[in-house]
Amino acid sequence: MDFTQAKTVGIIGAGIAGLATARSLIAQGLECTVFERHSVLGGVWSDGYLNFGVQVQKELYEFPDWPLPEGTPNFTPGPIIQRYLTDFADHFRISPHIQFDTTVTHIAERAGPGSGWIVTSKHNDQEKQDQFDLVVVCIGLYTNVPNIPEFSNRDTFIGEVIHNSKLKSAEQLSGKRVAVVGFGKGATDAAIESAAAAKETHLIFREPHWPIPQKLAGILPFKWGLLHRMNITLLPPYQEVTPVEKVVHSLGKPLVWFYWRLVETLLYFQCQMGSRFGTRVSLVPKDPIEIGAFSESTMVPRSSFYQLARNDIIKLHRTTIEEYTPTGLKLADGSALDLDLVILATGWATDFSFIENEVWQRFGAEDDGFYLYRHMLNPQVPGMVFIGRASSISSILTYCLQAHWLAELVKGNLKLPSTDEMKHNIDEMKAWKRAWIPFSPARSARLIAHTQHYHDELLRDLNVSPLRKTGALAPLKELIVPYEPSDYASLVSKHLF
Repeated sequence: MDFTQAKTVGIIGAGIAGLATARSLIAQGLECTVFERHSVLGGVWSDGYLNFGVQVQKELYEFPDWPLPEGTPNFTPGPIIQRYLTDFADHFRISPHIQFDTTVTHIAERAGPGSGWIVTSKHNDQEKQDQFDLVVVCIGLYTNVPNIPEFSNRDTFIGEVIHNSKLKSAEQLSGKRVAVVGFGKGATDAAIESAAAAKETHLIFREPHWPIPQKLAGILPFKWGLLHRMNITLLPPYQEVTPVEKVVHSLGKPLVWFYWRLVETLLYFQCQMGSRFGTRVSLVPKDPIEIGAFSESTMVPRSSFYQLARNDIIKLHRTTIEEYTPTGLKLADGSALDLDLVILATGWATDFSFIENEVWQRFGAEDDGFYLYRHMLNPQVPGMVFIGRASSISSILTYCLQAHWLAELVKGNLKLPSTDEMKHNIDEMKAWKRAWIPFSPARSARLIAHTQHYHDELLRDLNVSPLRKTGALAPLKELIVPYEPSDYASLVSKHLF
């Protein structure tokens, strides 16, 4: 498909990725329609669980050239983010392009690959069809279908079972015996809320994950230990390895190994992860941190979680669930819990059934997801782009750079490689990730600590220097100063005015 010929665009989802995409493409003069199934915009920020919020410091979770309002707290609460996104959409005149309460039910090609798209949607039981030259899917890694694991004898349990997305108030927890299942951000958040309101709180998990403390050693914001170039050079090498990284991971391999053991030691003591000679549940993961940091549930837990867990206010169970009982759960370690409420903080399922089956088959989805060129395109499905299908540390920035990359493609300032070259790159990415990144249903989309490498890759595609630090000390800043969205403000604004 010749992207420069696109005139009309259907954007699926009015979350961060959809808003960033709409802003960039509207600025290019394209006629954009944004489909949003909710009555308000914001995606995951439009309807979260009790006291949900951002995992990172506020300066890491904002549009590069649209800062959060003065006085916004760190680890920003969800309702503030939703208001911020609404203001963004109003200011950049995206809101009139959004069709709310409209669910996309089917996307099909008009007349074969590269011919454009027919999007079927439903609003108030009224079905309609629209035709577009380009479709951009901006629904993130997962859809709105909760992942509900099945355990035997569910019908015998007289208590209540809910997904953590349905936890909306402390009243649901008050005075109850509660078990939370999982060990991701949603699970630890639910356990903290339960500890404050419930009679008894249990957290059941198969494997813990390495945490990223909000402040390293209780002093230094985590971005200073994670989001600078010196640190990313020490990670398991990216798909495209730089000459410096080749040297570091050959001649300097013992020092790299020693560095990560020091990081593990810091976290071990700061987060009280050890078993204390077998007297408590160990929270040490099975994978080393430089590998485990790329797992499905990498998180920045609220600072009170480990204190509550180690004071036995949140009771930890590192095991699996064998079955429900009439009064609770029987665990694989032989213990049994009497419960009133089970909260399944077990994530979300993937559902792309709205994409026509013949088209969907061309993506070649497997148990770890489907792989895309630059995490955006499949050359066998021309004219369908995914923005937001990249799990990064600074997701707003990532989605803005993806949207900018797409805008430059539409303008003709970016030339794609051949179909065979893109397929080869996808195959290399698949082999690279499967060689070392822990399995998850979304491994195909995982970047995490390799976020900076990916951002650099997008900028090099555009013949733009990935080195964004300025001033007399720029070389030193590039090495040790964290990257933030504001470093890219001039870039993402360039084509908008």
